[in-house]
Amino acid sequence: MGTCLAPGAAVPTISLCMIVRDEEAFLAGCLASARGAVDEMIVVDTGSQDATKRIAHDAGAKVFDFAWCDDFAAARNASLRHATGDWVLVLDADEQLARGSALVLREAVEGARFDCGLLRLHNAPSLDMRPDDVLMWGKQRSETSRVPRLLRNTDGLAFVDPVHETATPWLRRRGSRFAALEAHIIHYGATDQVVSTKAKGERNVRLLRARLARDRTDVVAYAYLTTQLMAVGQVAEATEAADLGWEQVAGVAIDIAPAIQCLATGRVRLLLAAGRVPEARETLRTARLREGESTDLMFLDGLVSEAEASAVGGDRARRGLESARESYRDCIGTVSGHLAASFISGASSWLGLTHLGIVELLLGHPAEALGAFEQALATSPTATEPRLGLAEATLDLGEAGRALAYLESLLASPPVQPGAEVGEAKDRTPPDAWTLAAVAAHRLGFANNARLFKRRAVALLGNGFVAPHRRLRLRDLHTGDAGT
Repeated sequence: MGTCLAPGAAVPTISLCMIVRDEEAFLAGCLASARGAVDEMIVVDTGSQDATKRIAHDAGAKVFDFAWCDDFAAARNASLRHATGDWVLVLDADEQLARGSALVLREAVEGARFDCGLLRLHNAPSLDMRPDDVLMWGKQRSETSRVPRLLRNTDGLAFVDPVHETATPWLRRRGSRFAALEAHIIHYGATDQVVSTKAKGERNVRLLRARLARDRTDVVAYAYLTTQLMAVGQVAEATEAADLGWEQVAGVAIDIAPAIQCLATGRVRLLLAAGRVPEARETLRTARLREGESTDLMFLDGLVSEAEASAVGGDRARRGLESARESYRDCIGTVSGHLAASFISGASSWLGLTHLGIVELLLGHPAEALGAFEQALATSPTATEPRLGLAEATLDLGEAGRALAYLESLLASPPVQPGAEVGEAKDRTPPDAWTLAAVAAHRLGFANNARLFKRRAVALLGNGFVAPHRRLRLRDLHTGDAGT
């Protein structure tokens, strides 16, 4: 919070700066939520064909046109040129300030001793959820991110990068000071309804490929292209982008963060999936030297240690699992440094807890594993991974009946995949739940059910396991052991 102003001192002003295009569905709500927090609203329109500009005018915003040039940073900087405030608040049209945040921001800039205010960002699960309800839902999940959205308007403030634009180089160059503010942004753009209609992934892939056509050494473009290709399931293309980008890392300046961490995060996960474990370890080592420690890198250290443990036996495997356990414990509940973005959703909460639980299972500690999975589900109640873990830990504690009950909802038939022809529904379900159900049925003496569940698991093997160690449970069923 800021301090009281000296008598006669000017009250700091705040400019809302936005770039928009065809945002008639969201813009009015965004501007209304910010009105009490700012002294002027700057809206730069990049070519709307709907009522966006009229809505902005009616809300009292200053509206400017900008010829779109496939460069989000350029558009963002155009909005900064029109800002007259001492501070800039950056929002997107599909975001709203939560109630009470305006007062927080106003008080924060009074006598502020920081240059960048970090606001809490909450992704709404659906478009029909009110901001207050999203805020409460986010607090229950305990998974939000801190984003640099309140910036001192001074000293050549500017954004860089055509896609995933950032002010990080400006912040680093001037040694900016940060403050974590209890102001909250509700983001509606991550809902399934919006993502499926806007096709942002395809657009970003196109822009990033065009950028690389101009400069084949652009690590930032390789980093975000890897992420986008992974998101749309193009694994081979993502791996190629990650490898090509990593070849350029040694020759780039340090101030391109968080691009190196972004690229390392994607590359390590791709390498592990391909069984290239030593390369994954070396990538992680280089990323830590360049970027320092972060939540993502601690989580990745756990993944790499798990993979290393699976490749050896005896005491070496146990030491690897214990190392992974410590990495997951370290990352749970941590917050990365102000300039270190996070690219692994849930690494510090439900996902980290889920992997901690898996490691505890592998170490022979089902009770500790159960506690980790329960904590993960408290944070993310609908996530599949901790639900599988909960059933597996319960199974290992000798409660096969309860484990089977936990698995029941996970054994439902999957929905038809978009684009599939009638009669050609593709089942992308991993075999984990069916494998665990087969083990549970076997232990309960339900031989026919166990055979049916096992047959289903075998049919789904091509989809890959969520947790690779469950392949051994399926193998044991073939030999009649069932992992007892």
